Amino acid sequence: MNNEITRNHFDAFQRMAGFSTQKGSAFAANSRAISQFAIITAVVAEMEKEGVAQLSGSGEFHGGTSSKEVYAKNLRTLLAKIRETADGISEAEDLPDFDDQFRMSRSRAYGTLLTTAREFLAEATKHKALFLQFEMDEDFLDDLEDDIGDLEKAVNGQNSGLSGQVGGTAALQDALKRGIKARTQLLPIVRNKFSRDPAILAQWETAARVERPRRKPKSKSEAPPTPDAG
Repeated sequence: MNNEITRNHFDAFQRMAGFSTQKGSAFAANSRAISQFAIITAVVAEMEKEGVAQLSGSGEFHGGTSSKEVYAKNLRTLLAKIRETADGISEAEDLPDFDDQFRMSRSRAYGTLLTTAREFLAEATKHKALFLQFEMDEDFLDDLEDDIGDLEKAVNGQNSGLSGQVGGTAALQDALKRGIKARTQLLPIVRNKFSRDPAILAQWETAARVERPRRKPKSKSEAPPTPDAG
């Protein structure tokens, strides 16, 4: 898994642990929220032990199943957003067959997911203007291409190993996986709990946000030509 993805999740887990310290008293002591916040706090400690705080985002390590799960989750989330938007377009534009082009498969196989994603990319590219009218991000197709590429590399085992011992242990992969699972449960729990308190809800959304990896810069061969001086 890319170091930057690992570090971004770690940063979110740290903020979530801080949020639980400040607002955890709003939940019952034996609630699911408290148990999941406890997991987040433990994951932060374990990832710190494994040296995640020192990750720079420049290297990669073999993430195995965990990396593929993270990439697949990112891809499924974006596909679901595109699917939902396609439903809206179909209704608004009186195009009853439009959303049929964006059907999600129930299969959890990575190969099926990638095939579905490529089909979404091809169809959404044809109708980009419609998706933009429904406030999809201007670069949502670029994001989709990036997510497809990330999962393809993970599935094909093309992630290079991180030099040294940092980040390559099974313990780190397990901690990251447990943290992601706890975060997934906490997102709706906290949103529901503070649905009538927009200030606290905003704090939570900031705390739980996992930043997307930065785009890799284009190679020199892809860079636009430099204008002649004068």
